[in-house]
Amino acid sequence: MNSANRLWRTWKGESGQALVFGTICMAVLTGVMALAVDVGYIHYRQVQLQTAADAAAIAAGLENQSCSNVVCSYMETAAAQALIEDGITSATITPSANKCTVPTSAGLSMIINVAPCVLGSSDPNHGNTNMVEVVLTEPQSAFFGNLFGIPTFNLQARAEAGEAYYLDNVGGNCIYTKSLSFNSSNGIFTLTNCGIYDGGNLGTDSGVSVTASSFLYDGFWGNGGGYNNCNGSCTWTLGDSETQPTKTTTSQNDPLSGLTQPSKPANSTTASDTTPNSGTTLQPGYYPNGINLNSNVSVTLAPGVYYMNGSINVDSGASLAGSGVTLFFANGSLQPNSGSVVQLTAPSTSTNGQNANMAVWESNSNSSGMDLDASSTSYINGVVYLPDATLTLNSGSGNVINGTATATALDVNSMIVDSAVTLEINGSQSYLGGGGPTLGSFALAE
Repeated sequence: MNSANRLWRTWKGESGQALVFGTICMAVLTGVMALAVDVGYIHYRQVQLQTAADAAAIAAGLENQSCSNVVCSYMETAAAQALIEDGITSATITPSANKCTVPTSAGLSMIINVAPCVLGSSDPNHGNTNMVEVVLTEPQSAFFGNLFGIPTFNLQARAEAGEAYYLDNVGGNCIYTKSLSFNSSNGIFTLTNCGIYDGGNLGTDSGVSVTASSFLYDGFWGNGGGYNNCNGSCTWTLGDSETQPTKTTTSQNDPLSGLTQPSKPANSTTASDTTPNSGTTLQPGYYPNGINLNSNVSVTLAPGVYYMNGSINVDSGASLAGSGVTLFFANGSLQPNSGSVVQLTAPSTSTNGQNANMAVWESNSNSSGMDLDASSTSYINGVVYLPDATLTLNSGSGNVINGTATATALDVNSMIVDSAVTLEINGSQSYLGGGGPTLGSFALAE
């Protein structure tokens, strides 16, 4: 066989191999292109489904207060309508309620949970009834998935929305004021997991000691502002690598300024009892003339909003206690005198306006100051909000102000700290934000 014949036979054999190889490559390339089409469309549909879940969560969350923090028909209707408006479906679907386990579905389905639970304890909003969770599931047929044994993809989208009170369990501010002045020496602040923001001039005196996660001020401090700058004897135990209060270049607005004040309700059934006897339980509602607790009188407040058009005076030896209580002062203030006991815990959910976590709240036009005396047994769990008034912390005989509270925040127009005051605050609920979430702000959380 001459060389020409050998070359011809070799070429014919290799061309057959090339044809087979080319056919295989084309099949693989076609499969990859088909898979790319499926993946692209599935991703597109997943984005659509997530957008719809976000909208449905917002719609459902806005109805949470109207539904008294449980899944109700208003919430279900609003969420279902959101899916139609987002083009996910043209038919109204019936959501399932309060399911923490998400099953596969034969078609588009929706779960609504008040108090998110699908992610379990890893969710920072787990169990928070101020938040609504929506989960959408939908099987999506693949165009070419059958070639790879994947005829359908199970899509899932989840979102949360609601009053963002507990989006951050650590940090933020628990004191916000436009003017903080340690009026005399030896004032002590011990703040756990939270910081201080002073939007004005900072006044300090010798012996001041502050423990906090941060301390920002936005005015003058020291001789330039006419204040005594500790005489070198202040103690600062601060986070964020601060060795002393830091002058900020970014002013912060009042984090609670957007809250809706409670509307005036009907007169309380106990409104006429302005000087109640010991053992009396007062009921929420409107009090046109305030309340006076004389010495040695113990009174309990039933849960609800107390809309006051006068002060609540608690004399020495008297006690006032209530859980799930908001004291709103259109006029007047809470005045616990030295030797009295006040033990208040705010509601965890709103019952009138945006009063969740609000313990003592004065109207925007009420400039009545409030005094807190040292007491070993008094506490306020929740927010003290005095947008136009001064909070004065009075000194006591070695006792601590608010030492037994579990979570407190002070948002006041100005604060005066008298000599030898010791204030303790556990800010673990991050009520006032401070780089984190803000009390009362409706938000899409996830």
